[in-house]
Amino acid sequence: MSNGARHGLGVLIGLVVTPVIALCLMYSTTKFTDYFRYFFTRGGEDRWIGAALVVVAAVLVGLAAGSRVSPLASLIPGAAYTAVGLLWLASPRFAVEHSGRDLLGRQLYQGYTTLAPYGILLLLGVALLVASLAPSRWKARTAAGPRYGGPPPAPMGPPPMHGGQAPMGAPQPPPAPGQSPSWHGAPQYGQQPAQQPSSNPPPLPPARHAEESRSEPPAGSGRSDDDDSPGEWTQMYGGNRPS
Repeated sequence: MSNGARHGLGVLIGLVVTPVIALCLMYSTTKFTDYFRYFFTRGGEDRWIGAALVVVAAVLVGLAAGSRVSPLASLIPGAAYTAVGLLWLASPRFAVEHSGRDLLGRQLYQGYTTLAPYGILLLLGVALLVASLAPSRWKARTAAGPRYGGPPPAPMGPPPMHGGQAPMGAPQPPPAPGQSPSWHGAPQYGQQPAQQPSSNPPPLPPARHAEESRSEPPAGSGRSDDDDSPGEWTQMYGGNRPS
C-alpha cells in the first residue's frame, strides 16, 4: 500500500471513530451514574452496559493510536476532543449554553456534561495528539527483502593478538603485498596431511662379501697333503723326505 493510500485510509478511520468513541463514553457515563444513584432500587444491569461501552471505546482508541495505522486516524479525534476540552476551560458559560441539549438527548447530554467539565475529553484528546507525532508513523513502510541465510557464526576462541592469526570463523585479514595467503600452505579439513620424512637412516644392504666367501672354496684346497713342504724339525732330524 502506498503512503498516500495509507493516509487516506487513516482519514476515513479517524472520521468514523471520532463520533463512535464520544458516543460510547457519554452513554456509558450516564449508565454508570444511574447505577450508582439508583442501585438500591433498580439493580445493577446498567453497570454491565456501561462497562461494555467503555471496553469498545478503549479498543477503538488503541486501534487509532496503533503504529500500523496512519497517524491521521488518531490526529482527527485527538484534535476534536482537545478543542472541546479547551472550550470548556476557556469559556465554560458559552460551553454550557451551547452544549447541544436538544440535539444529544438526555442520555448523551448527561454523560457529555459529566466528562467535558472534568477534563476527560481534554485528557483523551491530548493523548491521541501525542500518539500522532511519532515520525515513524508518517513515513512510508518499505517491504523487507527476503533473508536467505542466518547471521555468520561468532568467532571461536579469544581475540587474536597483534600480528597473530585470527580465530576460526573470523574474517581473515588480507595478505601483505608479495605474501601468499596463510591458507595456501595449511592442510584443508577432511584431507590427510602430508607424511613427514622419517629421521631414521635407510637400512643397509646385505653383506654379500661374506656369502661369496662362504660359497667359494679357499685357494689351494685342491692340493694333497703330500705336496706340502716339510717343516723345520723334519728337515733337521729327518723324517719323511720327499723322494
